Amino acid sequence: MQSDSTGIWYFECPAAELENYLLSLQRRSVIYPDECEFLIQHLNELEEKSEQNTHGVAPLCHRCVTLIQKGDLVEIVVNRKQEKIDHVTQLPLRVSLLRQIEIWYQKRPDAITGICLVELDGFSNINDTVGHATGDSILFEIARRLERYEAHRFKLVRLHGDEFALAVTKMESHEEIWDVSKWIGDQFEAPFNTQKGAVFLTPSIGMSLNINTTGDPVSLLESAYIALNHAKSDPLAKEKLFNPQQEKNLTRQVLLESQLNQALDDETDLEIWYQPKQNLHSMEINGLEALIRWRHPVDGLISPAEFIPLAERTGLICEVTDFVVKQVCQDLPVLRKQGFEGKISINISANDFLRPNLVQALLDIIAESEVSTSDIELEITEGAFISDFNHCILLLNSLRDAGFALSIDDFGTGYSSLSYLTRLPVDTVKIDMSFVRELARSTQAEKIYKGMIDICKALKFKVLAEGVDQDEQRAVLQQIGCDSIQGYLLSKPLALDKLLGYLNAAE
Repeated sequence: MQSDSTGIWYFECPAAELENYLLSLQRRSVIYPDECEFLIQHLNELEEKSEQNTHGVAPLCHRCVTLIQKGDLVEIVVNRKQEKIDHVTQLPLRVSLLRQIEIWYQKRPDAITGICLVELDGFSNINDTVGHATGDSILFEIARRLERYEAHRFKLVRLHGDEFALAVTKMESHEEIWDVSKWIGDQFEAPFNTQKGAVFLTPSIGMSLNINTTGDPVSLLESAYIALNHAKSDPLAKEKLFNPQQEKNLTRQVLLESQLNQALDDETDLEIWYQPKQNLHSMEINGLEALIRWRHPVDGLISPAEFIPLAERTGLICEVTDFVVKQVCQDLPVLRKQGFEGKISINISANDFLRPNLVQALLDIIAESEVSTSDIELEITEGAFISDFNHCILLLNSLRDAGFALSIDDFGTGYSSLSYLTRLPVDTVKIDMSFVRELARSTQAEKIYKGMIDICKALKFKVLAEGVDQDEQRAVLQQIGCDSIQGYLLSKPLALDKLLGYLNAAE
């Protein structure tokens, strides 16, 4: 990459890698999404023009980006020198930020320079509720507040939408970037007064320092974006400083997303394992929970704790759900022939609840098998109820009317409330494993757990305890009225062939 310091940036890559390179420039915020989309859609025009032009310099242009093919290489020219001032905030734009940082680098290459990248949490809701005009007035006020910064030499710009960047230089210590971030956070303590009332906003802040990056302005901004993504995904710490490990993690996440997508298409590397449940009245295995496993061709088994949150963030979780249902429908007849008579439970995510056709999608999959909806229990986490409780109630009723058994998973860890529990059309409450760990050692924990069981029983729910690992825990749960248990005391999750052996041994 080269720059002429006037807002024109030059990149070069092999022609065969052009599409991926354009996508990487978009992720680094060098080119905008609409520019990237247009260029990728018209790459064939670049190839056709280049074949007709003996000099190999026929360009493909869109807005401020030009592609020039030179043999096996393509030069990418990004010209931002015409972009001057944002009309909403009256702040300079991205090109001004990059140009200023490059000037700082040239004048004082040893100076500590950093960026605080600011994004407003939930700002799209502001535009939806109070209107874009009011949203623009808030953005204008944010710009006025942030431009009061005076501790160091700085450059403030609006990058895109609700994103701002405050770049500072000549810091005496890399620790001072945290002071800058705190100062930014302080500017959002006071509400933003609008004609429709006071509005409070919280920023997520990603920070980067030139001492942790490759030394060019684009790298510094790209690193701040990586840190910002980490800040946005952390509910506790809304400010993050970039370190190289974050970049490795992001690269792995991007790669895993692509590979998970492929695994769902091929249905070759994904497996369903089953964890038994035991009825504490009959002591028989009366149920199984279906759990997806990903056997990566290179990395081996990838932890669900890594790829399930990835599937949630990317929307692939709905395809994961469909895969699990389809595989359960194939496995259940095999289990029935071996004498298993219980239900198999399948986890339904909060994202599944947003699907307009969830019930029909499940019914369509089951209709192609020998399985009935009465053979399946759907486990719903408490988080599914937070967004739209009334919609969730309607959907649960539809699922129950279709014949599915329903349970609440991880009860006690999320949106726990007796007022909503009394309205849920479910059969079973699964109390989270965190409540089980102290059962055999603490009489207080036993009393709390018994109180939860008594409440559930009063509401006509069955109760299942998760995470039971010890005989002592099972004994206490049996004594205080719990109906079923699940945990390593019985078995870890098992692949189908090992599960069949386990069930035969349990008879």
